[in-house]
Amino acid sequence: MIHLRAQLLPALLISCAGVVSGNDTTSDFFESKIRPVLIERCHSCHGSNKQSGGLRLDTHNLFLSGGHTGPVAVPGKPAESLIIKAIRHTGDYAMPPKEQLPEATIRHFEQWIKLGAPWPKPSQSNGVHNPQETEAVPHWAFQPVQRPTVPDFTARQQQTGNQPPVVAVDAFIQQRLREHNLERSPPADRRSLIRRVTYSLTGLPPTHDEVRAFMNDLEPDAYARLVERLLASNHYGEHWARHWLDVSRYSDTKGYVYGREERFWPHAWAYRDWVVQALNKDLAYDRFLLLQLAADQIKDRTPGDLAAMGFLTLGRRFLGVRREIIDDRIDVVCRGMMGLTVSCARCHDHKFDPIPAADYYSLYGVFDSCMEHLVPLSVANDEHDSTNEHIDDTNNFQAELKKRQTALHATMVSRRAEADSRVRNRIADYLFAQSELDKYPANGFDQIFASDDLLPAVVRSWSRHLRKTSTQQDQVFVYWRHFAKLSADDFPHEANRAIRQLNAQHGKSINPRIAKKFETPPQSLREVCDRYGEVFQQITTDWETKLKDANSAKKPIPTGLSDPDEESLRQLLYGPDSPCQMPIGSIIDSETFFDSAVCTELWKLQGEVDRWIIQSKRNAPFALTLQDSPKPNEPRIFKRGDPLKLGRDVPRQFLSLVAGQKRKPFQNGSGRLELAHAIIDPTNPLTARVMVNRVWMHHFGKGLVSTPSDFGTRAALPSHPDLLDWLTSDFIDRGWSLKTLHRQILLSETYRQSSSGPKDAARLKQAFQIDPDNKRLWRFNPQRLGFEELRDSILLASGQLDPSSGGKPSPLFKKPYPTKRTLYGLVDRQYLPGTLRIFDFANPDLHVAKRSETTVPQQALFFMNHPWMLVQARELSEQNRVGPDGSVLDDRQRITKLFQMILQRDPTDNEHNESLDLITATKLKDVATESPTTKNWTYGYGEFDDQTGRSLQFTPLPHFTGTAWQGGTKFPDSKLGWVQLTSTGGHPGNDRQHAAIRRWTADRDMSISIQSSLKHEPELGDGIRAFITSSCAGLHQSVDLHHDSQQINVDQVDVSRGDTIDFVVDIGDGLNNDQYLWSADIQELGQNEAKSRWSSRTDFPAPVRDTLDGWEQLAQVLLCSNEFMFVD
Repeated sequence: MIHLRAQLLPALLISCAGVVSGNDTTSDFFESKIRPVLIERCHSCHGSNKQSGGLRLDTHNLFLSGGHTGPVAVPGKPAESLIIKAIRHTGDYAMPPKEQLPEATIRHFEQWIKLGAPWPKPSQSNGVHNPQETEAVPHWAFQPVQRPTVPDFTARQQQTGNQPPVVAVDAFIQQRLREHNLERSPPADRRSLIRRVTYSLTGLPPTHDEVRAFMNDLEPDAYARLVERLLASNHYGEHWARHWLDVSRYSDTKGYVYGREERFWPHAWAYRDWVVQALNKDLAYDRFLLLQLAADQIKDRTPGDLAAMGFLTLGRRFLGVRREIIDDRIDVVCRGMMGLTVSCARCHDHKFDPIPAADYYSLYGVFDSCMEHLVPLSVANDEHDSTNEHIDDTNNFQAELKKRQTALHATMVSRRAEADSRVRNRIADYLFAQSELDKYPANGFDQIFASDDLLPAVVRSWSRHLRKTSTQQDQVFVYWRHFAKLSADDFPHEANRAIRQLNAQHGKSINPRIAKKFETPPQSLREVCDRYGEVFQQITTDWETKLKDANSAKKPIPTGLSDPDEESLRQLLYGPDSPCQMPIGSIIDSETFFDSAVCTELWKLQGEVDRWIIQSKRNAPFALTLQDSPKPNEPRIFKRGDPLKLGRDVPRQFLSLVAGQKRKPFQNGSGRLELAHAIIDPTNPLTARVMVNRVWMHHFGKGLVSTPSDFGTRAALPSHPDLLDWLTSDFIDRGWSLKTLHRQILLSETYRQSSSGPKDAARLKQAFQIDPDNKRLWRFNPQRLGFEELRDSILLASGQLDPSSGGKPSPLFKKPYPTKRTLYGLVDRQYLPGTLRIFDFANPDLHVAKRSETTVPQQALFFMNHPWMLVQARELSEQNRVGPDGSVLDDRQRITKLFQMILQRDPTDNEHNESLDLITATKLKDVATESPTTKNWTYGYGEFDDQTGRSLQFTPLPHFTGTAWQGGTKFPDSKLGWVQLTSTGGHPGNDRQHAAIRRWTADRDMSISIQSSLKHEPELGDGIRAFITSSCAGLHQSVDLHHDSQQINVDQVDVSRGDTIDFVVDIGDGLNNDQYLWSADIQELGQNEAKSRWSSRTDFPAPVRDTLDGWEQLAQVLLCSNEFMFVD
């Protein structure tokens, strides 16, 4: 709402406005229906910067305080409230003065007044409040970073004897412990300490030799040297990269894409490897962030730094819905780097933090002004190979890639030119579409467009152009703007007056070609648009003729039309700012400007490029970067997050919360580089604090701030606020060095203390009573290993861990199992392996600040039964057979070595004895024997010969799954089709040449009888044919069966050794629901009491059991122990 007259402005105050709690339904009504309108239509004149008539409508207390003449709204009585009369434009007042609010909105205000004009309480932390009110309340995270004085504990040190000097971390921790009458735990034993710090920095355990060396190193600097060795290890970057990849929602795939594009990213692994290398080099954290946001604009970047931009471009694809992709980028930048939930301001001002929706859309404009660009990186992992074979392979790769890229580019250029031409030919339609914008929805996956459809993206492009030129001295669309405001009923009798008025007001300022078209009044808006279309069609024809004539005469290409007025119209058709020119960029950034068939064609060609890169055996790294658009987009607020309901313009600029009153709009391109510099500015109170807290959290299991990616007003106070600020200021002062920050933390006695607590039982009990959650850090928090640490530790223990780094990912649970670190395993966000899910792997769909930690039965089942675990147990057993000198170890020595490999220590005497008991017990177990009658059966396929009544060309089925014989690992098989046999029945093949045949072979001369039961259950299809035939006598029984069951018996068959009985099933007239159940029993006849009996059910091969021997079971037991899975 803009100005009311001075005498009405204060009357908007509601004298008895109700205040509701944040969880009241009326609060939701106010937040969704009333506040957005106040923000969009009122605050510009009645907000913090301007108070027309003395009225403010942005906070509750100022709303109640009134303006110059007091309140006029009567709570509960909308009919008596002047505010309702004003927004209805009845009486003497009109608000807003130029445009009445929609009827639905007016009714919402009437309902609000009727409810008593409730307004949410700002004081309740769980309530809904105006974030502007929060600005007046100091919040610790929004205050500048200070450098507190380190508490002095010198006197206490002198009293306690000869101890190492207290570092800053310990001083702050000790201060809080003393305040709560707590004391720190004694130092951890050296074995626990080396295991703890090695896992903390590398994600791997120390070896037994490393543990023994550290325990025997009594030099004062032994621990400090250990920390330096670990920080210098390549494994450091791999481990801490995994933490950052959780923050950056890393995945090797795009998520659900519905086949529209290649679902694997061609650049993901290059980003992952860049993060590893950057951390190992101790790249300054501020530059680490800068490169991930704007490496394309950093002049002194190294050749591989463009890979850093995967931080922005690795998110979900959201089926190409651009606004969702941008929202994902805003979220990962703001939560990941600054701990702010800015995306919560997408639909309305943030309900808790001082982040208005305008700030969200300022950032939206930054990323909406960028386009994706896939570029090769100059250095590949295998570039150092200079062999001829490698050179030939490289040349072939580059040649094939160029061929695919050329095809894509040529098609893109051609289709873009066709799209431009279609828009120029339909300007009349796009102008008329502005009168019915509700027919053109925002882009979505479910929309299908033909080549002759008006495209919503082009309609909106014309809307933006017309809106932009309306603020300028527009010489072209003057008539259209005026006539577009007329209703259909008013049009006939207003047209003559409008023409006279426009000609009188604008005169010669209107483009002559347009003015000539409107010498006579039009009869409808459609006619207005058609007249414009005729003018532009003629300009198009004139220009194309001029180009054609120049080409025929072999003259230089003309640069424009000679007539200035015609040239101004041509510029509107062909110029750089023309709404007829489709954007130049990647498919994802321009697909909404093409019809569906063209999109499919272009995505197919892009897929050929991507797949050639992805499927190549070469580690050819690529980066998917963002580049600024030639002309940045000017953002507008989406009312309630709806892209069809556009609000006011906002500049591309940084968050007001951080930038303060000196904030200025970004000046260069999209503003992305300026955004990056604002994020890493040392005066930004959030960026460094957030990272310091993340590092602390990964070392101690809990952050100083419990919500690592939300430092907003809902975040609790830090457990040690002075320590957080001291570490943050020191982090910045020391050049944003992460390794220096690690040293500050790891060299502290706080980190090196035991997890058991004080030795005195009374003090221990008191500590648990005072601080059960260990917020004051009176002991170290034991931590459970994550899945990556578990898997890598097992591979290291078994001697299989491949130390090589980088390269394309491999599926972790597909044979042959990869042996590189888990970091290099494939992360598929659409088909994330269930094993990763049950071990709380970070959801790659979104930014994850801290992983969940669950305990579920499936975790134990993985350690006991998963094939990968069984392979590792066997490998461990194999590795501990011999000693370092190659000598064969006895049982006691083998047990000792197994403990050293897995737990990095020797077993106790009791553990030795229990291990021997386990091994001995498993040696005595019974070995299951197979039934002697099983060998009489074979399982295959062939053809039943109707003439001879016998089976032809019996061929054994090649693959046994453990429960079925079939053509291959997959069912149906690509060659043998549906043919399958199980213990209870089976399925015939795709045709009668692939009948399912269960064959029994006689092992001696005898007489037998056959009793069998056949059942075809499905009602669909036309049923099956079944036969019992023998090699000695031919056909014995046959039946055609459909959705029925039948007994099929043979009283007696005399067989000789080697004769066969076949139970044959083939399809009816066609393949359709032909599965069946058939159990057969063969009984030997005669006077002999020891007559044999064969059963198709019980004689069927038993599933193959993958069992472990005693040594392998011992290895598995140790891997399942808490000692292995936890860090103390």
